[in-house]
Amino acid sequence: MLYHNLLKPILFSLEPEWAHDLGTKVLQITGNLKPATSCLRKLLQSDRHPVEVFGLTFPNLIGQAAGLDKNGLFPATSEALGFGFVEVGTVTPLPQPGNERPRLFRLPQDNALVNRMGFNNSGVHALVEKILRSFPKGKRSIPLGINLGKGKSTPLDLALNDYCEGFDAVAKQADYITINISSPNTPNLRQLQNNEFLEPLLQGIKDHREKWSKDHSLKSPPCLLKISPDENFKNLEQIVSKAVENNFDGIIACNTTIDSSCIKFSKSVPTGGISGRPLSIKSNEVIRFISKLTNEKLPIIGSGGIFDYESAQRKLDSGACLLQIYTSFIYRGPLWPSRLARRIPLANSLI
Repeated sequence: MLYHNLLKPILFSLEPEWAHDLGTKVLQITGNLKPATSCLRKLLQSDRHPVEVFGLTFPNLIGQAAGLDKNGLFPATSEALGFGFVEVGTVTPLPQPGNERPRLFRLPQDNALVNRMGFNNSGVHALVEKILRSFPKGKRSIPLGINLGKGKSTPLDLALNDYCEGFDAVAKQADYITINISSPNTPNLRQLQNNEFLEPLLQGIKDHREKWSKDHSLKSPPCLLKISPDENFKNLEQIVSKAVENNFDGIIACNTTIDSSCIKFSKSVPTGGISGRPLSIKSNEVIRFISKLTNEKLPIIGSGGIFDYESAQRKLDSGACLLQIYTSFIYRGPLWPSRLARRIPLANSLI
């Protein structure tokens, strides 16, 4: 009630990115207060139904999607708020400012956000330094995923270099790694989903993972591919088939959409990627298609449009084995992950 009656009206009175930055700072400060996070964790973390997926144990099904914490500033707070896993990023090899402001917009009538951030981040090496200080492997109770992208100025035919550099930087700290080729806000990035770029990229990542494992005498962390909801089923079949051929461990379905026809109530829709409730149906269709295509054998993290218990359950019924939220966290507040995790039952099968 405090969030909806007091904090949300204040935050929503601010320009969206200013509000995001303010919220990020509060969450970061909270994460530095060890007694506070310890108390919150005891109250809010739900681990009654742990789930095993691609070799990792998740205390519950609800994860924090990439984009909320691009630079790994507050994963300890997210853990304390009840998330069963956290994905930070998207990060690129070098720091970059992203696109010009304004680049984040609210559509409250549709329970949606529109962003055209453009992978604004402090760079992968700065992120790893923060993780080592505040949320290192071996001292956390939930899995941490790190989402990798290519730099804005990197040509598509050199994108593999960026993903491999990012992989090398994060591999020893990430519990899993996500390869993001589906953001609509970096020019031409989605062309990496076309076969002329996709096949050599995924093959190159596979080869790099094998070399890394051999060089370090360690097993490569699981590698996931984050895909767009705007591809037709023929293209989706090709993307998923190539991911399976190249030993990817799972799919995140899906990123934001540029299809503004899903917006029903807002009078104008800014250019950018749409997230939130309007994405739910499209995301479910993609999950259902991939689940059927792979005979339910490939783990799918469902993301997009989870705003209540029913929409979360529909993701699981469509074939997802884990869930991620972002926009509903903004609209429903910091207690929402814990409430959702406690309500959603155990997935039908362990993968």
